[in-house]
Amino acid sequence: MTSRYLSTSQLAGLLKVGDMMIPGDNELAPFSESGSVEHVDRMLEFMTDSDRQGVKLLFAMFCFMPTILVRGIMTLADRKQHLPGLLGAPLRMINIGVKGVVMSLYYSDVGDAGIYDVMGWTPKVVERPDEEVSQPGSGAGDAGAEGRAAGVSEVLPKPPPRSLVPEGASAAESAMALARAGAAALGRLSVAERVSYIASLREIVLRRREEIIDRIQQDTGKSRSDALMSEIYGLLEALVWLEKEGPTLLADRKQHTPLTMMGKTSWTWYQPLGTVLIISPWNYPFIQALQPIATALLTGNTVVYKPSEHTPLEGLIEDLLAEAQVPPSWVQIVYGTGTVGAALIDAKPDKVFFTGSTKTGRRIAARAAKLLVPVELELGGKDAMIVFEDANIDRAAAGAAWGALTNTGQSCTSVERLYVQESIYEAFKARLLEVTEQIVQEVDEDGDADIGAMTVDFQTKIVAKHIEDAKTKGAEVICARPWDGKSKLIPPMVVDRVSADMSIAGEETFGPVIPLVPFESEEEVVRLANDSEYGLTASVWSKDLDRARRVGRALATGGVSINNVMLTEGNPALPFGGVKNSGFGRHKGEHGLHGFCNVKSVLVDKDSDKIEANWYPYTAKKYRLFDDMMTSLFGKGLLRLIGFARAGLKLESYSNKAGREGRGTRL
Repeated sequence: MTSRYLSTSQLAGLLKVGDMMIPGDNELAPFSESGSVEHVDRMLEFMTDSDRQGVKLLFAMFCFMPTILVRGIMTLADRKQHLPGLLGAPLRMINIGVKGVVMSLYYSDVGDAGIYDVMGWTPKVVERPDEEVSQPGSGAGDAGAEGRAAGVSEVLPKPPPRSLVPEGASAAESAMALARAGAAALGRLSVAERVSYIASLREIVLRRREEIIDRIQQDTGKSRSDALMSEIYGLLEALVWLEKEGPTLLADRKQHTPLTMMGKTSWTWYQPLGTVLIISPWNYPFIQALQPIATALLTGNTVVYKPSEHTPLEGLIEDLLAEAQVPPSWVQIVYGTGTVGAALIDAKPDKVFFTGSTKTGRRIAARAAKLLVPVELELGGKDAMIVFEDANIDRAAAGAAWGALTNTGQSCTSVERLYVQESIYEAFKARLLEVTEQIVQEVDEDGDADIGAMTVDFQTKIVAKHIEDAKTKGAEVICARPWDGKSKLIPPMVVDRVSADMSIAGEETFGPVIPLVPFESEEEVVRLANDSEYGLTASVWSKDLDRARRVGRALATGGVSINNVMLTEGNPALPFGGVKNSGFGRHKGEHGLHGFCNVKSVLVDKDSDKIEANWYPYTAKKYRLFDDMMTSLFGKGLLRLIGFARAGLKLESYSNKAGREGRGTRL
């Protein structure tokens, strides 16, 4: 073929590196025989001049280089995150530019409608929800998850790339089918090759962080610092952990093999499930999108991702993935309400990963159960913070204010029950009020604010309802600033004299409210803290670390921070998840990584003429020999292994002879 952008030698270089990356197998043709290169001009047309010239130069170099040298360069490019900056920079261009061109050409559905078809992108229909209707993934307690929005459809003439927004089950099935089509290709990549995409995504997020924060604020009303620390920093740290630890944790792992299986080896292999449906909440729409997406991709799974309709960050996630050269068939993004989520579940993904409310989580679990689709549920919380009398009051009060008010209280692990030992109760309350009175609240532009606004109106109404109920039942609501019960800028409130019959004591409030409860003894506070339908995380504060650990073990939660707050979820090496109505399964850490895998058990034996002792025929003599071997192996004494060896050799000899000669053998 001829190209208006590439010379003959540059085309030859593209074909050489393409066949190196995609040599083909019984199911897939090699890159050079797939016809993919015929569409390279349409892809290059949409590159910037500098990127196009860089790719052309690389292809020309590859044409004249020995194949072994090209292979070495591509291997270094896969490992660029481990190399110094001056060497890593040009390798980034090779890794992103060359690999992106090859993979996108080969794995995309190339048609005749221009670059949108080349990259697998399609125009979209956006379903606009009613203001107060939630969806799977709201993360807003049990609020607003009833029903479906009677939204209107708006056709956008120039869609963000990659988006396929369904209108009904058939479109949902199409999105799932496209993601399934990419699963085989992604699954064939080595973990190191997948890591390169994660590394590229991390670099892009870091570079574009200010633009991303603008979009997060636009959709959520967070303070700028909140978005930077919780969403950008949290994601970058998680991606770094995946890059560094993923290759080791996903490598084939040799396991123990019993003595009776001598000569064999046992393994666990960590293989992809296939296609994962990820449904994310509205309270952390950026990190809760890309962290599970990155985990799924690293483990070799393609993704269908559905964000909350309240904070969709429309076009942002797909734009970042496209820049990281993630092929569209690996991640499909759909927008819409709970009806769309239900249709996606009905399309039978290989797993559903849901973060949101307990009520919606139950519905998802029930719907998926009918299809035997595995589900992981990261649901709501009513997290307890326990402060003993020997704790540093200033530090604990500062931790309580941040733990309860971060993201304006809209976190599943927010401090929603604050238990303070009676002897320091009044002093602690006074210090806590001093701290909360200094909180700066606004949707700022420069990072000079502590908390922002509530994200959705229906959650604002829940906070107002809980506050009114607490007042009616005798609580004192202490707030330095007035609130009309309607504004999304809800000022921080400390609620004193909270009793068990109040909604604020048992239900998830999900707002900037700090309920205070005194306690006298360790036994009492453990009972109070465990008297909840939720069990996500908790924190224990005490100079006595033995007591803190003892109480932490006694709490029915998925995580505990000692002398800190909301910190277990901040460490990407620790699994995150809850018990009781806070869900099941674990995200992050080794357990979370393997949760996206088919953990396959493998036992390898040599191909020989040996007949196993536990195979047929069963005879009276085999019974006696097997019993002798077993009692020696599991008995006591120093000579048991000698007895085991003697009995085992007799059993093996007899089994081989009996297995070849049949039941007639009576030795």
